[in-house]
Amino acid sequence: MENNQQYDLVILGGGPAGITAALYAVRAGLSSMIIEQMTVGGEIVATDRLDNFPAFPEGISGAEFGMLLQQQMENLNVPIKFAQVEKAALDKDPKEIVTSAGTYEGKTVLIATGTEPNLLGVDGELGLRGRGVSYCATCDAAFFRGKEVAVVGGGNAALEETIFLARFASKIYLIHRRDRFRGVKGLQDKVLALPQVEVLWNSTVSKIEGENKVSGLLIVQDGRERRLAVDGFFIYAGRKPNSAFLDQGMIETDERGFIITNEKMETSITGVYAAGDIRHTFLRQVITAASDGAVAATAAAQHLYS
Repeated sequence: MENNQQYDLVILGGGPAGITAALYAVRAGLSSMIIEQMTVGGEIVATDRLDNFPAFPEGISGAEFGMLLQQQMENLNVPIKFAQVEKAALDKDPKEIVTSAGTYEGKTVLIATGTEPNLLGVDGELGLRGRGVSYCATCDAAFFRGKEVAVVGGGNAALEETIFLARFASKIYLIHRRDRFRGVKGLQDKVLALPQVEVLWNSTVSKIEGENKVSGLLIVQDGRERRLAVDGFFIYAGRKPNSAFLDQGMIETDERGFIITNEKMETSITGVYAAGDIRHTFLRQVITAASDGAVAATAAAQHLYS
């Protein structure tokens, strides 16, 4: 059990935001470490293909991208501790991070723990995640060009996903448990005008079928079971920030719990930064997370050297 090791910058999260922050911390001469609960690369590792990041003209698998990120940290001698963050005392000096593997101290802290999707909780969802089950049309729509897919949800995000998917998919089933959408009327009108979209009102998903990839869905529509043959299933039941380790009210957030920052990624607590998907932001992509991480580490160095 390791205890009370102090760093200039402690980075919570080993996704693109955290990894890029560590890279820029090294360049700035800061001692840093990363605490990651699962896998270096974050959620992108579960994605079959990443093809919207510069310098990979043929795309790259999410798993390979994650391995390259880890290799880069090893080359830079940045320590990565695989542990769960249990508590963060961010008002202390130095700031204290309590994990399942010990306690670490940082003069500054970057929160880059990302988000997780709200799950439907149906059979097949977890096993086929990244194999046809997706939570991000912007990330994965291009893999379903000319194929039939389904979307579940009725809010703005589900409608926006459907509009984006319509550029690629030949057929889209939009599954909604009610008899009307919750999203804004402008989005509703656009979706209902799309010729390849079939809206399934009063419907719920009971099972996602498939062995190594999605092959279909079982739904219940108006009390009757129906099977849809689809290659992809996009779930949008919302996302939530990975911030259970933060005491409520400790740091300023929006109404959904996403951390509010300024353009330097500074939070409401001096010396604490947020980057990537956990931040209140317009776009959540690998490239924007990396940008956030670079800004946050540079701001932390400026803070420490000033």
